[in-house]
Amino acid sequence: MTTIALASAPGLASTAETAGSIAFGVFAVAVAIGAIALFITGVVSALRSSNYAAAGKAIWVLLMLAFPFLGPVVWFIWGRNSTIQPVQPTTAV
Repeated sequence: MTTIALASAPGLASTAETAGSIAFGVFAVAVAIGAIALFITGVVSALRSSNYAAAGKAIWVLLMLAFPFLGPVVWFIWGRNSTIQPVQPTTAV
């Protein structure tokens, strides 16, 4: 009587491992491309913003360089629509 064990059949394990490796590779490349696109879009958006002067834009770009994923996310959620309001001098009467 011949018993065939499917798990020990040659070639089956390597095919599954190869398919998993390819799927992981495609996912990793897609995430990397998305992160790069988010970073570039965030830097360009910060540099084109009319809400900030040169110093404010430089700070945002430096934050995005320091935190390549978190920086652009914070920019799009919070920084893009905020404005810097100048301090009003108080006059002594």
